[in-house]
Amino acid sequence: MATNLTDLAHIRVRYATYRDRTIDERSADADRLLALPAAERLLLDTCHRVELISVDNGPPSEPMASGRDAIRRVLEVVAGFDSAVVAEEQLLGQARSAYEAALSAGHTGPILNELLRRALRFGRRVRTHARPGTDRSLADPGAAWLLEHLPAGARVLVAGTGEMGRLAAQRLAAAGMSVTVVSRSEERGATMRAHLGRGDHRLLVGSLTSDVVADHAALVLAVRAREPMLLATHLAGEARPWTLDLSTPSAVETAAIAILDERFLGLDRLGELSGSAPVLAPDTERRLRRELEDEVERFVTWLEHRRSGDALALLHGEADAVRRRHLDRLRRRGDLAPEQLAAVEAAASAMVGELLHRPFVELKRGGADADLVRRLFGIDA
Repeated sequence: MATNLTDLAHIRVRYATYRDRTIDERSADADRLLALPAAERLLLDTCHRVELISVDNGPPSEPMASGRDAIRRVLEVVAGFDSAVVAEEQLLGQARSAYEAALSAGHTGPILNELLRRALRFGRRVRTHARPGTDRSLADPGAAWLLEHLPAGARVLVAGTGEMGRLAAQRLAAAGMSVTVVSRSEERGATMRAHLGRGDHRLLVGSLTSDVVADHAALVLAVRAREPMLLATHLAGEARPWTLDLSTPSAVETAAIAILDERFLGLDRLGELSGSAPVLAPDTERRLRRELEDEVERFVTWLEHRRSGDALALLHGEADAVRRRHLDRLRRRGDLAPEQLAAVEAAASAMVGELLHRPFVELKRGGADADLVRRLFGIDA
C-alpha cells in the first residue's frame, strides 16, 4: 500500500521481547500489534521477539521506537546486533522471510521496501565479517555441547523443521550422527532430511513417545508449541537422553527438566555458552556499529529526498493541469488560428516554468513535503 506519510516520525517499531511467555501470549502480542492501523507494516516474529515495523500516524505506544531510533532498531535487529549471538545467522533468514511475506501480501510500500532492502543488505555485509570457526547461531554451541557427550554415530532426534532445527540437524549430521527428523508435516520433514546428506537419517511424522525417546541418545527440540513436547512420563525407565531445548517457550516440562538434570541445556544457559566465542572481532564489531549509524543517516537523507520528490511531482502535476485546462478552453472557443494557439501554449508553458522555478529549487533543498504543497496551493488530497 502506498503512503504519503513521509515524515521521519511516522516510521515506528513496536516490539515485545521475551522468552518465558506461552505461545498464546506470544500470539496475542502479534495479533495486538497487527491490529494497529498503519499505511505500511511488517511483522517480524522470531524466537525471542515480535516486532511490528510500520509507517503510521497513530498514537504512540510503549515500548516503541520512532524516527531515527526506529530505523536504527531495524538495522540492529536484522544485522544481529540485538541477539544473544551477534550476527546470528538464522535471524537474517527470518527477516528476509518476513519481508517477502509482507511484500507478497501488499502490506509494505515504498518506505518500508527501501528500509528493509537496506537492512538486509547491511545484515549480509555484517555476516561476511564473521570469524571462521565461530558460532553463527545458538544452534552451533548447542550442537557442540551435545557432541561433547555423545559417542560416534549416536542417534539424535531433532524436532522442528524451522531455521534453528535445520541448523542443529545439519551440524550433527556433518559430525557423523544419525539424525531422526521429527515433524508434524511429512513434506517439511522430508525436505529437511534430504538436506542432511548421506547417512542413516530417518523421518518421524507425529509426536514423541516413551519408546521414541528411549531409542535416541540425544534430543534437540526447536519447536513452537502451546504445550511442552517432552514430558516426565517420556523418561520412564533408564531413558535419560542429553536434551538441547532451543524452543521458546520451553518445549520441556518442568518435571522432565528436573529428571534430566545436567543432561538438559536450555536457551538461558546456552546464551551464556555462546558468549565465549564472539562471531565478530571486537574492533570489527565497533567499526560495523559505526557503519550502522552511517546507514541510518543515509536512509534519513533518502527519505528527505523522497519527501521533496513527492512535493515536486505534486506541484508540477497541478501546474500542468491548470495550464492544460485553460488551453482547452481556448481550443473550444475555436477563434484562434493554430499558429496563435501554439504561441499561447508556448507562452503559458514558459510562464509556468518561470513561476515554479524558485519553489522547485527550495523544494529540492528539503523542508517541505506533499502535504505542505497541498495546503499552500489548495490541492485536494
